[in-house]
Amino acid sequence: MVYSKENFPKMCSERNTVVTVVMYILFALLCIAMIALFVGIPLALQLEHNSPLSNGEMIFNLIYFPLLLWGSWLLYKNYLHQKQKKVILISVDQDGLHHQQADGSVHSVLYKELEKSKEDYVSDIDRKVGTKYSPGYIFGFKNGVKVPIHFSTAENGLSYVPKNKYQLIAHFLQGAVLFCPHIKISPAVYADSFINPKTFEFDKKAQRLTYFIAFVLVIIILLAIDLFIKYTKGFSMLF
Repeated sequence: MVYSKENFPKMCSERNTVVTVVMYILFALLCIAMIALFVGIPLALQLEHNSPLSNGEMIFNLIYFPLLLWGSWLLYKNYLHQKQKKVILISVDQDGLHHQQADGSVHSVLYKELEKSKEDYVSDIDRKVGTKYSPGYIFGFKNGVKVPIHFSTAENGLSYVPKNKYQLIAHFLQGAVLFCPHIKISPAVYADSFINPKTFEFDKKAQRLTYFIAFVLVIIILLAIDLFIKYTKGFSMLF
């Protein structure tokens, strides 16, 4: 829906509970696996072939495991500290984007603070393409530097994933157009988020179609690789 400056409403995030729980479970499993490795590997090496512990191994254990326990406690204390900065709500209003944290503080990206880009071929609001090492994100410019504009957070154990992420993006972009008409938004930002730049509506059908086509392409590539291996090496990896 297209709004005007006079009736631009506030939009709040709706937490995706299922995805958040899955991410928390994966984080917990990762922590358990790491602890099991740090504890299990030294013990497995020492108890190999049921041999008794030597004096050197006993001294190692008396130093290593207390240090491991102390390090685990420090990491847990740091997690509790970082948990106070956890995002619990994301909202977009006539001022900009706001991340409300568990400790009551709010971090915002305000329309009035956004600036023109000084980089060639980079729009005032643009997007960074994600890689296998880091996710993509939208950014603007403030005080001459890039400012990430996040509509979800994915920190380990502190994730916040909204169900209406793309609606929040669309609302923010519409607010930028209304309250910062001098700011230019890259067409790629609209395309990547499946947003109509005229109506600022999120096209869920286009998103599903894109994901389906990507899935089919992955299957085709895997089948092609499998056929190549079958006819060059004589065996199949998939069948």
